Amino acid sequence: MASNDQADDVATYAGSVRAALSDLPPDQADVLLEDLEDHLREVATDAGGSLAERLGPAEQYAQELRTAYGVAHADATRQHPLLRDVTVAISRVTTSSWYRQVRAFLPELRPGWWVLRAYLLVLVLTRAFSPSTNLHPIPNPFSSRGLLEIVAAAIAIVLSIRLGRADRPLAKGGRVLAIGANVMIALIAVPVLAGMGTFPSFAMEESGGSGQQEVGQPLTMANGALSNIYPYSKDGTPLTDVLLYDQDGRPVTLAQTVPDPMTDYPFAADGKPITNAYPLHQQHLSGAPVTAPRVALPPWPAQSPIVTPMPSPSPSATR
Repeated sequence: MASNDQADDVATYAGSVRAALSDLPPDQADVLLEDLEDHLREVATDAGGSLAERLGPAEQYAQELRTAYGVAHADATRQHPLLRDVTVAISRVTTSSWYRQVRAFLPELRPGWWVLRAYLLVLVLTRAFSPSTNLHPIPNPFSSRGLLEIVAAAIAIVLSIRLGRADRPLAKGGRVLAIGANVMIALIAVPVLAGMGTFPSFAMEESGGSGQQEVGQPLTMANGALSNIYPYSKDGTPLTDVLLYDQDGRPVTLAQTVPDPMTDYPFAADGKPITNAYPLHQQHLSGAPVTAPRVALPPWPAQSPIVTPMPSPSPSATR
């Protein structure tokens, strides 16, 4: 039960709110002030200070009621009952203490969004100009493309922070345009993030993240471990994206035991890396791609020509 002090506070605060809304027509004032005391008593029973400390000055609370109900002008018409219920719910949310705390905390998250906005923008532009490349959360700093992504992200972050910290207020049209641009960047970045690899581009994916490395058979040779396999056709044509399996149908993978060269595995439609597609896409720490070696193809035996016997001439009739 509310104490006498709380009851006096509710009565005083409600009277001030009614006085601030006295310029409205009676029907509009009844809509705005309906259940006002009940709501103020609920707020007063919560732990905290006075209503003025919890909800702000009574005049400010009254103005928020005007805005929430869409009656900022005195000539507003009476609302539909369903719309009135909706606006009542909105008003109670916007005047609650937790909403004020969340709203006061949101501005502190702006610097984080400025950095994230720049990062997402670089990802979107990279995907737009290089649709066939595999994006990773951290670009490869040892490759030219990865270094370019890092530099572009750094520049974009600086510009995004400067833009966010600008003290110049935006006009209404500019504010709407800025909000729309931020929303567009976030929405476009969603499919880009969904198709991104889960490892840094320079990390060695020993486990493959999908269990393929566990069932695969790392190969070794007498003269050392294999780092790549280059398949060729019978006529000497280099083959790409050749999937190798062992006698039990398990993917044949290579054990990556050294940091150079680095392997960039392609990703399947389910987002899992394909570790048995040869030749592997590799590059050195310097960013130079690993080139295929010169090989000597074995001479295949020439096929013996198939001789078709000629039909023997039929004997001519003797006269």
